[in-house]
Amino acid sequence: MGTIDPNADVLNILRRDPLQSALTSNTIRGFHISKQFSDNSASITSLDYDPSGNKCITTSSDESLRIYDCVRGKREQVLYSKKYGCNLAQFTSQTGCVAYASTKINDTIRYLSYDTNQYIRYFVGHSRRVTSLQRSPTAATVLSAALDGIVNVWDLGAVKPVSAVTPACVRGSVEERGITAAYDPSGMVIAVAVGSAELQLYDVREVSKGPFKSQSILGAASQALVAGIQFIPPLGDHLLLAMTDGSCHLFDSFSLRHCASLRGTSLQGAVNGGNPGSTNGVGGDGLALSKMQGAHLGQNVTVTPDGKTVIVGGQSGSISFWSILGCTSAEALDCNVSASQPPVFVPDGVWSGSHDGPVGVCAFNPHIMECITGAQTLAIWTSSSNY
Repeated sequence: MGTIDPNADVLNILRRDPLQSALTSNTIRGFHISKQFSDNSASITSLDYDPSGNKCITTSSDESLRIYDCVRGKREQVLYSKKYGCNLAQFTSQTGCVAYASTKINDTIRYLSYDTNQYIRYFVGHSRRVTSLQRSPTAATVLSAALDGIVNVWDLGAVKPVSAVTPACVRGSVEERGITAAYDPSGMVIAVAVGSAELQLYDVREVSKGPFKSQSILGAASQALVAGIQFIPPLGDHLLLAMTDGSCHLFDSFSLRHCASLRGTSLQGAVNGGNPGSTNGVGGDGLALSKMQGAHLGQNVTVTPDGKTVIVGGQSGSISFWSILGCTSAEALDCNVSASQPPVFVPDGVWSGSHDGPVGVCAFNPHIMECITGAQTLAIWTSSSNY
């Protein structure tokens, strides 16, 4: 057995995640489909891992919620939300419970015990379709954004939001241009892309006071909308925006400067139409909803836990990946400060295997060497590389 250097930072040694150190370029290239499920009768619309990485939950346009054991590769449970529809399901900090957005009747967020198949409570506060729903990584809350222009923070123990803000849309309306939001890994900062024209950062303790940082994004000429937003793990020092034209864009989460663009021919075409089977919602949400659903609300974009690789499910059914280490390193950022346009990166590769249709969901397990993607079928990917 090796010895520990007495001068080393022992806490940093203990904090090292063996999965992150195993995610080499060869490991990423070696991913292939290990198991596939054909459980759904329509497109899968959302996917989320529980905090342990042992389970995942999907929603589908067939109005089902399905829970899988990610360790054994088995389906555990099937629930239905035929009356209200379902999307954007999220495990919560409460064991055995999930929250999900309605797609029919109203725009209520429903808090469900999947152990008993009974609703715990309803989160009522949106009057248009919910476009983002995310649990806090550190607190018993969930974050939502909707096409009514409102961003809410919900305490799982209360019916009404504990914080709410209506960000100003500087170009057009939210119904035309969209809105999406995400927590950072600390759970202390919320990023909002509003109107696909501005990024805003909020202190979660003072959401109602407005953003502490805001920045125009992508230029007035851009016709693409922001379909989804997420912080890059593990530190959250960069933001990743998934667009309705299939491209992705990296931003520094402190300065909100545009660092890089990710593009690839396999991703194009998302802007041209809605997600098949996603037309069950209440009308009146305008062009933004159709475009954002056509780009799967950004659910087809994920980042590896080490924050070094972006993985995207394409319209053709293929899975592409980009190494972004060169986009986010201090040296790269220093070089790009004076550039008139951020660099554009093409995929480093495509995984061996694909779906029969557009990939609507893609998520990398936070603790296991596994990625799950879904179209109408659900695929579990593992690596054949000897890491």
